[in-house]
Amino acid sequence: MSGERPPPGRPVSDVFASGAYWREYYSSLGHENRVAGEFVLEVAPTASTNGLKILDAGCGPTLLYWAVFVPGVNEIHGFDLNPTNIRAVAFWIEQASRGYFDDAHLEAASHALAQQSSPLTPQQHLQNKARQVRSLGVADLSRRWPYEAGQFDLVQSCFAFECLPDWQSFDAALAEAHRVLRPGGRLALVNVAHASAWNCDGQSLPLLSVTANGMREKLVAVDFRVDALRDVESTDPDWREQGYGNLLLTCATKAATNTVTRR
Repeated sequence: MSGERPPPGRPVSDVFASGAYWREYYSSLGHENRVAGEFVLEVAPTASTNGLKILDAGCGPTLLYWAVFVPGVNEIHGFDLNPTNIRAVAFWIEQASRGYFDDAHLEAASHALAQQSSPLTPQQHLQNKARQVRSLGVADLSRRWPYEAGQFDLVQSCFAFECLPDWQSFDAALAEAHRVLRPGGRLALVNVAHASAWNCDGQSLPLLSVTANGMREKLVAVDFRVDALRDVESTDPDWREQGYGNLLLTCATKAATNTVTRR
């Protein structure tokens, strides 16, 4: 999840600053994280000799966690509205550079390597991915993103867009993803589906209720070609009270030439 929308009362940033989000949703790879990582691996564009230029939009504290699922030597950038999350990512990168690794990162890296039949160790893979991160910043998904148009091969976002405050913000974020992708570039989204809230640290935090039909309409409206929409039932509620039961996995491609005039 990304810290995009504070609910009434305690601010949503508390669950990130306290570490509750990491403990509750990343202490084990789980079904959701496994499915999400495998989906990102599946839909990532084939890297050229120069690798991919990747943006993790609304990255939360998990940029390095999801980065291990994209093969190749790439250039990775990320942003989030919550400075706590950006500090967390910077910390994990600094730790990896010194040879220290969190168990959750190692579990994700091990699974990603198994899917890729890679001979690397999880430690080597994490160090490599940490070196590929070029920039981290604080920015709002629903406002103009701090990147030039047409520069990314892949925009990925896991558990962030549905945390936006309203559908106008959601539409604006999709339009920004389209803007910063190069022609032929790909958008990969993982979202909580069919739910109005998610639970963490004893709080119920609001969500936009994302559906496959609604997502298709919104992607087409900003001139994406929809490649995949998968509504997946999660098995994680069997061991965690998370307030929702489904994920939506989305892959879309920016047309090779624009047909719509954009802002």
